[in-house]
Formats: sequence, structure tokens, C-alpha cells
Amino acid sequence: MVAERRSGLPAPPPRQADPIIHGSPIIAGWLTHYWQKLRLPDQELAGLAITQDRQEYMRWTGKRLNMLALGCYCYVPAPITSRAKGQKHASLPGFTDTALKRPPGHRHLIFIEPDMQPQSIEVTVAHELIHLADRVRGTPRRHRHHGYDSIAADEAAVTGYQLEELRNLLREESARREHQRRERHPIRYLYQCPNCGKEYPRTRRYSQAVSCSTCDSHYNSQFRLLLRG
Repeated sequence: MVAERRSGLPAPPPRQADPIIHGSPIIAGWLTHYWQKLRLPDQELAGLAITQDRQEYMRWTGKRLNMLALGCYCYVPAPITSRAKGQKHASLPGFTDTALKRPPGHRHLIFIEPDMQPQSIEVTVAHELIHLADRVRGTPRRHRHHGYDSIAADEAAVTGYQLEELRNLLREESARREHQRRERHPIRYLYQCPNCGKEYPRTRRYSQAVSCSTCDSHYNSQFRLLLRG
């Protein structure tokens, strides 16, 4: 998983010599295990902070977190000082890791949903560390389709689980999160397009006129959604 619109400036916790872990001891165990399996450099641990608290993660990153997210990784670059702007970083022979060229101060921030099965927590820690490894190597990837892209293949390789097993876990945990969400915010309104019949379930009424995005990507009163029931 990932994060949505920016809601403020990042405010990560102060750096420490060791990673900051605001979560269960299980998280710390899987962090050590998969950090070693992915052969991540030890110097990056000082910039790592993990939390299982959604509100804390949003304060750290300055970004909103989708309530259905099971995990999320965010890279926060080091603040650029006037001295750093004019400084050129020389590359060292034999070293290609872009982490060697970054000024100290960048942060790796991770959220892990606490209300999951033990196996799902393990897999989510591995998943977010794969995103971190991509960033350290200078090759960050975005998801094309959760569970069916190259990141999912890497996740299967590093954890030893079969791809279909990982997909089933993702479906199960996502369905459980959606059920919890609906219990807190039940669907109360159902809108429908008069042209194509597509339905738009809502927990709240639209505050303004809205048209069907399938029929026209711009607002079109011809396809204005109608409230059913």
C-alpha cells in the first residue's frame, strides 16, 4: 500500500541510532528477519520509523492514509539547506547505491495495520520493506495491480509463500477492513446514472450536483446522478 493527498508538512520523530518501532514485538522480529533477507544497509536503520497508529503515521508523513490500507511506506527526503544546494556529491568507484549520494537526514516511514492475522502482519512488513529497498537502490516502483505485479512476485520470493496464497490473504484482510468500515459508516444513499445505470453507493449525500464519470469525464447535466429510494 501507499498514501493519499497531502494534509500538512511531514513531522517524523527525531532520528535515533536504532530504528523507532511504535508497535508490537512481532513487528520488530519480522523487521530484523526481512531486513537481513533483503540485504538492506545497516546505516538506513537510523532513518527508519514504524508505527501501528494511523494518526501518528499521518502526522509523521503529512499525508492522509486511506482507511482501507493494510500498510504503507513513505520516503521523506532530507531537508535541503543552502549549503547542500551548492554541494556536489562525488560517486565512489565500485558503489552504485544511491544511498551513498544522499545527504543524511532522509526518513523511511512505515505503517502496519495492527488488526490483522499474524501471517498478514509478516507479509505486510516484508511488502513495505521491499518498497524501502527499491528506494535505497534508486529504483522505486508503483503498484500496477496489488497482488499481480512485480512487487507481488518479489514478495512471494522473499517470504516463501505462493503468489495465490498472498492474494488470498490480501483479499481476506481487505474484505475484513471493508466490513469494519461499513459497520462504522454504513451505506445510506444510492445514486444512479440515468443513462448507463451505473450505481454509486454513498455514506453521505453529495453536497453538489454530480454526473456519471463513466459516461463523461467532465460534468454533464445529461448524466446527472439521481438519488434512488
